[in-house]
Formats: sequence, C-alpha cells, structure tokens
Amino acid sequence: MEKTRIGIVGTGWRAEFFIRDAQMLPELFEIVGIAYHSEAGKEKAEQWGYPVFASPEELVNETKPDYVIVSVTRKGGAARMITEKLAEMGMPVLMETPPADTLEDLIDFYKKCGKAKIQVAEQYQFQPMIAARIEVAQSGQLGNVYQTQFNLPNGYHSISVHRKALGVGMALPKVWGTQYEHTRMNAPGRAGDPEEEEMINVKQTVFHLDYGDKQAFNDLEGDQCRAWIRKSHYNIRGDRGEVYDDDVYYMEEYLTPVHYHLERMTTGADTNLEGSFLRGVRGQEGWVYLNPFMPARMFDDEIAVATCMVKMAEYVQGGESFYSLAEAMQDRYLALLTVQSAKEGRVIQAEKQIWMEEE
Repeated sequence: MEKTRIGIVGTGWRAEFFIRDAQMLPELFEIVGIAYHSEAGKEKAEQWGYPVFASPEELVNETKPDYVIVSVTRKGGAARMITEKLAEMGMPVLMETPPADTLEDLIDFYKKCGKAKIQVAEQYQFQPMIAARIEVAQSGQLGNVYQTQFNLPNGYHSISVHRKALGVGMALPKVWGTQYEHTRMNAPGRAGDPEEEEMINVKQTVFHLDYGDKQAFNDLEGDQCRAWIRKSHYNIRGDRGEVYDDDVYYMEEYLTPVHYHLERMTTGADTNLEGSFLRGVRGQEGWVYLNPFMPARMFDDEIAVATCMVKMAEYVQGGESFYSLAEAMQDRYLALLTVQSAKEGRVIQAEKQIWMEEE
C-alpha cells in the first residue's frame, strides 16, 4: 500500500492513538496536519511537530489529505458538524466514534451524510484476540452460532462484536438492559495508576439482545477493562461447539470431540532477541490471526486502530466498507435502547430505521 496522507481533527486522548500509530508506521501513514479547536489544543498539537490549523476547512484546503480523521467529542454536536462540513467538501472521513447521543440526531445526521464517503473507526473487531474469536465463530467449526456472552465495554463497541460473532447483520432484536451500583477498589485510569487505595462506586451494566433464535448477553462493571481484579470473559456458543475465553471446543463428528487453545505468540521474552511485539494468534492448524504490523511495538488497541486506518485508506481507493456509517448508526441505536430499557424497566423492540433501507 502506498503511503496515505492523513489529516486529523482533534487533539484529545483518542486522537493520540491515531498519531502514535502513524509515528510507529511511517511507511504507511503521513500526518499532513492537525486541526485544533482551543489554545490548549493548539499548544498540544504544536508539541507533536505537525502543521497546525485553526479549522478543518483550512487543514483540507492547505494539505489535500487522502482522508481526514475526526476525533472530537460528539457532545454538543461537534463531531456531526465537522463531519457534515467535510462531507460537503467531498473529503472522505474516518470518524473516531458514532456521532450522536439521541435517535433524532442519528437520523438527522444520516439524512445529511448517509451517501458520503464515511467510515467509523470501530476497532474492537480488529483487536487480535477478538478478531481470532470472530474468525473461529465464522469458520463453521462451531456450527450454527446462536449465543454470545461477553464482558465488553458497553455501547456500540460491545454490540458491534456481538453482531459480528452472531452473524445477525442488521436484524432487529428485543432489547433489555439494567444497571446495578457496587463499591469496588479503584483501578488505573487514563492518567495512570491510582495514587492510593480507594473504594469507588461503579455501575454494572447488563444487557440482552434477543434476536429470537440468537441471543447476546453483555455484562460490564464500570472501568472493568482497566481493573486488575476483574477478568474479561468471552463465550461464543454454536450447536457443534463453543469458544470459551481462549479455548475452542467442537465436535468433528458425533464421537470425536476436539479442543485447542488460541495462543498469543509474542516475542522478546527470556532469551528471545527479536524485540517486543505480537506475531499473531495460533489455533488448531496454524495462524488464526497474523499481526499485519509486526515488528512495530504496539499493544492490541493500537493494532486495532491502525487496522481501521489501513482499511480506510483501502476504502478511499475503492475498497470494501469495513464499518459503515449504517453499521455505526445501528450499533449506537441499539446501545441507546439498552440505556432506555434500564431507565424504564421494560423490554423494547428495536424498529427499522432510515439507515437500514439500503442494507
């Protein structure tokens, strides 16, 4: 792949993932400029050493990127307004997150931008171990996959992985959600390790998507993805086998059970001198997932975000969609229903929306 010229709108914590990936993969990406929206953002962007611009329009007009990453908050409509303007200019956009917090705003945005060249950087499907589990689920080894049980960050992240593992596409489920509040020892945050022991209040969010013949269950406790005393769980069940965390069990035929382990293959331990990076994930007969960016020293979410960046470059050149605006709208819509269900204490039937008309 030729080097892709990328513009970035935003200077926050999530924007740094895209910047780090570009810096670790200079043969693939060139950041041509960063647009800021505050003086603090300007100072931060200048420290990175890239050209800075006071507006997305100025960034595009001055640098002519192949696509622009919009990595700003969706609160107050910022992400929507910026993306709408870029779409009017004919600029392909990779949105860091789905753009709205209400169904009305989702519908309005899709009416304006549904035909534009937009993808959303939903990276969880590309995290190495999750990608390996989805690959097994789609391989046929498990037979008809009918149930998923995960501890994934709630909202569109978890729903996107459930949908892909179940293979339900844009089907409309019945949605149930609830929340509980507990006290738990604190965990590391975006700023780093806790400075002292503290018991904090955390919300446990549980939801169920019922597709009739298939079901998705998700259970997440606050910042569980950072908590050392909470372990993630992945269970994908089919009528011939299941994925249980890092293990796969299935029936080759009715008298022959098979078991194998999904093994992360990393370098740099003990006397290995290759460096520290992930080679991939091995399964029964070889690689289930192979890291496309080795030997770059990247953790799983950085690998996943870089995968979105590469797939966006391919999409701009006429390649396939990898997480369309319609998919992002659907997952965000279902996430909103889980919150509504928890508040109202009732099961809600998802209804067909405008973005499903062409799916």
